[in-house]
Parts: sequence; C-alpha cells; structure tokens
Amino acid sequence: MPGRECEEALDRLFEYIDDELPQDELRRIGDHLKTCPPCEAEHQIKERIKNLTSLTGGETAPQALREKILASIRATHEVS
Repeated sequence: MPGRECEEALDRLFEYIDDELPQDELRRIGDHLKTCPPCEAEHQIKERIKNLTSLTGGETAPQALREKILASIRATHEVS
C-alpha cells in the first residue's frame, strides 16, 4: 500500500476504533489494516491504549497520557 494510505489510516485510528467514521471510511481503513501488518500492529497498540484508558473511568485520556502509554507499549513490543 502506498505511504499515503498508511498515513491516513494511522491518523484516523482512534476514530476507526471508536466507530466514528462514515461506513465507507471504516471499510477502507479496515481493508487497509488487513493488508498492512505495520498499520495493523499500530491499530492493536492504539486499541490497547483505548482499553487501558477506559479502565480509568474517563472517555478520553489526555494526549500526554496517550503518548506515555503508547511509548511504554512500544518499548514492551521491542523487548519481546
């Protein structure tokens, strides 16, 4: 897949995870994730972030917290 499709998919992952996109965009990003292992890996990381932040009782984590959690998850993936 071209880099532009990856960039768009990655930029919209939280909206994709939250089902906040029009059906055609959900389908397009979903199709991209099925064929692009790096983007699917990022999708899984962000899905985990969302699941972890939902345990705090809030709808959305502050951006700084998201970045910290994402860095921690990435570091964990690099070690394993």
